[in-house]
Amino acid sequence: MKLYLSLLIAMAGAIGPIATAHAGSIENMERERAVAIEQMLDPAMSAQQRWERMNFTKRRMADLERITLNDKSLQSSRKPSVLRAFKDYELSFLVHAATESQKPVMVHWLETMGLTTSDLMNARVSR
Repeated sequence: MKLYLSLLIAMAGAIGPIATAHAGSIENMERERAVAIEQMLDPAMSAQQRWERMNFTKRRMADLERITLNDKSLQSSRKPSVLRAFKDYELSFLVHAATESQKPVMVHWLETMGLTTSDLMNARVSR
């Protein structure tokens, strides 16, 4: 029984590294950006919770954006995700773009998406 268990553990250990997924810098940055947008739009959060979570998320996004901008492997890449990320700089590199425009991340994102305060005030909530 012990031999069987140790053999099973050894096989799982050998297969584990083969089955791991690899996410590049663009994918990691986009995943964190999706989390940030979800937090911005979450109606269940209070303003204080949103502020605290966005401060943490903003620092993490800035780090991931720097990693992506300094990733040398992306310079010669022709993958559609890479091309689109750099084409849509204002939406992809959200923290850097918001800092450059001297606006909060949420305001910058909403304006880039073409939403105004009056659009939001006129919108109705439905499910």
